[in-house]
Amino acid sequence: MGWIEGLNDAMDYIEANLEGELDLAHAARLAACTEGQFRRMFSYIADIGLGEYVRRRRISRAALDLSRGERVVDVAVRYGYGSPTAFNRAFRDALGISPSEAKRPGAPLSVFPRLSFSLTVTGTEPLPWRIVPWDGMRLVGVSLPCGPSEAGLLAQMVEEGREELERFWGGASRSGSIDALLALADGSGPAGVLGVNVSEGGELSYRIAVASSGEAPGWADEIHVPAGTWAVFDCTGPCDVATAEHYRRIFSEWLPSSGYELAGDVSLEVYPRGDFSSRGYRSEIWMPVARRPRG
Repeated sequence: MGWIEGLNDAMDYIEANLEGELDLAHAARLAACTEGQFRRMFSYIADIGLGEYVRRRRISRAALDLSRGERVVDVAVRYGYGSPTAFNRAFRDALGISPSEAKRPGAPLSVFPRLSFSLTVTGTEPLPWRIVPWDGMRLVGVSLPCGPSEAGLLAQMVEEGREELERFWGGASRSGSIDALLALADGSGPAGVLGVNVSEGGELSYRIAVASSGEAPGWADEIHVPAGTWAVFDCTGPCDVATAEHYRRIFSEWLPSSGYELAGDVSLEVYPRGDFSSRGYRSEIWMPVARRPRG
């Protein structure tokens, strides 16, 4: 099955289960990736977090049910809200009116449309990439927990998440942690300071790390990444915008036509020494991949 078909199967599943228990890990499997990968991919392609998309679709369907005269309490329960108060708050935040007001004839309602994905030819600049096999690596660094995947700002890469990332990097730089980590780097992995995206059991985290086989200092943690195949993408430009733009292109342009699928729960951003804000700054994104099965 192709990448686009898998994504649309995932969207079909979400749409069919807005009223019941929604298993986003199952939706991710339909898209041939893990839940963490699915959430990150979705946010870059759709420009909205997956959890927010689901919330908007549920509110949109709830508004339709209310306009047909159904009771507020029944609709609230149907779409997973534990109390009319919580439903009222979410409904008003989304549509600007209360559920009771939505029941009135002529009430102004909005529809958040269902998303579907298609492969388009954009004619954009080439996206340089190469396949690199690599033995396992040990990464030593400091982590920023993002909480449960449903609420993980960094995984969704909404504006708040990008601002939190900037604060995290700024704090690590001012504290001297980045320089201390670079002193541990020993060439056992990609050269430079790494931004590491990790999804473990529904929990998401982002690390600033280096590849090292040396002893980790007390203030750092470590993870072990198994041997595998990586698709490596060259990025040029200020890293605060170039990285996000390249992720979007990887998910929306490269994956649908590459013959590869995502594999593993760790992806890397490789930042060599230099001026991160320069238009000529060169960085890399490493994505774990495997050949997509034929047929």
